[in-house]
Amino acid sequence: MTHPPTPPSNRRTRLRRRIVIIVAGLLVLTLGAAAGALWLLTVKLLHPIDDTPLNTRILAVGTETVTLPATAESRYTGTYGLVWQDSGSAQHSGVLSRITASDATTVTRELQATTPPAVGDKAKITVTVWDTDPKQALGLDYQDVTYPSDLGPMPAWYLPGTRSTWVIQVHGLGAGRSAGLRTVPELHDLGYPVLDITYRNDPGAPHDSNGNRQLGNTEWHDLDTAVRYARAHGAAGVVLYGFSMGGGIVENYLQRATDTSAVRSVVLDAPALDYGAAINTIATNLGIPFPVADFATPFIRLRAGVDLDQVDTLAANRRSGGPKQPVLLFHGTADTIVPYATSARFARDWPDTIHLVTVPGAGHTGAWNADPARYESELANFLNQQT
Repeated sequence: MTHPPTPPSNRRTRLRRRIVIIVAGLLVLTLGAAAGALWLLTVKLLHPIDDTPLNTRILAVGTETVTLPATAESRYTGTYGLVWQDSGSAQHSGVLSRITASDATTVTRELQATTPPAVGDKAKITVTVWDTDPKQALGLDYQDVTYPSDLGPMPAWYLPGTRSTWVIQVHGLGAGRSAGLRTVPELHDLGYPVLDITYRNDPGAPHDSNGNRQLGNTEWHDLDTAVRYARAHGAAGVVLYGFSMGGGIVENYLQRATDTSAVRSVVLDAPALDYGAAINTIATNLGIPFPVADFATPFIRLRAGVDLDQVDTLAANRRSGGPKQPVLLFHGTADTIVPYATSARFARDWPDTIHLVTVPGAGHTGAWNADPARYESELANFLNQQT
């Protein structure tokens, strides 16, 4: 038995229905991918962890040397940390320094490590050279102290010095107090007492009800009480030293605190001054298209209650007339998290107050790593001019 042919109008109806279903499915997939991308982007800002994979391997081990595959990272000049995982999944670390040999496929560098790696161990290179305390890393005596906050006692390291001006170090996203150990030896040699602080939502520190990083919007209150703690314990004045988000916390404190008279000068290293610019940079490196990245600002406000305009300290400085204290500003040109352009703009806006040290090829907070001698010379010259 034969069936009558399907009328053209019914065929068109089915075709339209299929097109609608396909378009709807694609829209759902696109929206899902966009939401996932936004979630990944905001997690990196609001719940930062050191999730860099062990992306290289140990090829050979010599007497105080290690050989790695030739990559852009392994060829970087300067001093870096090396983290590796042994066959039993235990993690170890050491200090990578001078390149002793290299060819098209391998790089051999000096390595200082208590426990040497083995051939085949997975590894990664980091800008945070040490992941321990000042005594273990540098042989420097320190005290575990706490300073008060509205959430409870905040842990800090205190390293004594001979000067009456203290340096307060503020770490960045995904880092901890150990990120500041790179600069502690020079500060110690110059005689500065150092207070290396934690702040709210850090591991081991009190958490607020939100539990998210606030990108300086609330953390500046903790720096405020750390300055008060220093003054109460004998500091005649303070130098504020901020890395990455820590730089943003320093600038939010300077713009929003009622009394900043204790601050003698400021040192910033790859500071997060404009989170809109940072989001675009991170999105680009994650492969997230700009139309999706544009939704990050309201997404962050929804998740963490942070209005990025409130923590835009580039704009805040323009409104307030610029920095009131001398600023030393380090930034690498190869920063893929906080764009170098924001620091360049900050220094261009206030050339009489800000001294910008540009470090070609250095990554995020990698200015010291790329050239420790130059970094420490710039730091010493700057601080000696302030006292």
